Amino acid sequence: MKNIILKIKRKETPFYAFLNSFFQLIQNINIPSVKSIHLPLYYFSRSVIFIMKRFLHACWSVPVFSARCAEVGKGLRLPNGIPLIIGDHLKIYLGENVKILRTTIGSGKVFDEPVLRIGNNSTIGYGTVISVAREVEIGNNCLIGPNCIIMDNDDHPVNPRKRLARMPVSPEDVRPVKIGNNVWIGAYSSILKGVTIGENSVIAAHSVVTKDVLPNCVYAGYPARPTVRDIDQAR
Repeated sequence: MKNIILKIKRKETPFYAFLNSFFQLIQNINIPSVKSIHLPLYYFSRSVIFIMKRFLHACWSVPVFSARCAEVGKGLRLPNGIPLIIGDHLKIYLGENVKILRTTIGSGKVFDEPVLRIGNNSTIGYGTVISVAREVEIGNNCLIGPNCIIMDNDDHPVNPRKRLARMPVSPEDVRPVKIGNNVWIGAYSSILKGVTIGENSVIAAHSVVTKDVLPNCVYAGYPARPTVRDIDQAR
């Protein structure tokens, strides 16, 4: 069968070329759309999916993930289901009205009780990865864009022999990350170990933050530098 499929894909003979064209035709066949029929079906399917998601969210995702956390405030939202948690010893503290989209949260092996804190009304965007070896703190009313990286360690030793042996990073190479209140971190940004981001500041998309960020500023670039020093004067 595999050989026949390859012959059809290669169109080795006129017969196989005919079969290839026939299968292509079948793949592209669609019945005409009748708006009076298919538009109600569209909204019906949306409604069914919404109800199923709400049921799973209320009866499975939130209670199961809340049981895993050390502390959870009211109003937790998990639109994409339970985040992927790597490491059973990580302690997670969530404030009220926290929203976490599909996120990966990992804990290192260096310390016994690494801690992740997320404050009230904060949102963690889709595809974000948070690596916690000691402590990562995210303040209140923060907006973490999609596909960001927040890490208080390098994940692997720089020394090649230690890395080859799959050893964890050294304790002295772990430095906590603190993100202040009302901080907005743009998509695909990286917040590296030891960084403190001051309140109300904005990190532009695709930035790499390696040093502390002053409050009320806009930082951008690689490495990130201040582009607006008084955010109150920005539009």
